[in-house]
Amino acid sequence: KLFLKETIKPVHSNNIIFTITPVLGFSLSLMFWGMASSSNMTYYLLFSLLLFFCMTSLNVYVVLLSGWASNSMYAFLGALRASAQTISYEISMILILLFPAFLQWTFSWNIMYNGYGVMILMVPVSVAWTIS
Repeated sequence: KLFLKETIKPVHSNNIIFTITPVLGFSLSLMFWGMASSSNMTYYLLFSLLLFFCMTSLNVYVVLLSGWASNSMYAFLGALRASAQTISYEISMILILLFPAFLQWTFSWNIMYNGYGVMILMVPVSVAWTIS
């Protein structure tokens, strides 16, 4: 249903990038499911936390490209503002998520889920995340 709806394109937009950018954003969001741990995993990601950081930083480019492809100055300025806001929130998220990683000396989600002692310490960290 998402791809079969009627597409509305601005007249002076860059049609190729304007069409490809939502598909890139959707495929990027689907890639996050590959990092979800389950009981029947066939592979093991050693540095899944670093992969999560890299994939979340790619979202900035999707937002910036979507504003640039419309060839509208208002959309581009909005995309620049949204990208700057995304980067500022990513910095605080990275610092908060590195706290349990450094306590357990691992960058793997699977090993972090098994560390229940760190989860107790995540209560003050979640308060810091809410404040920031």
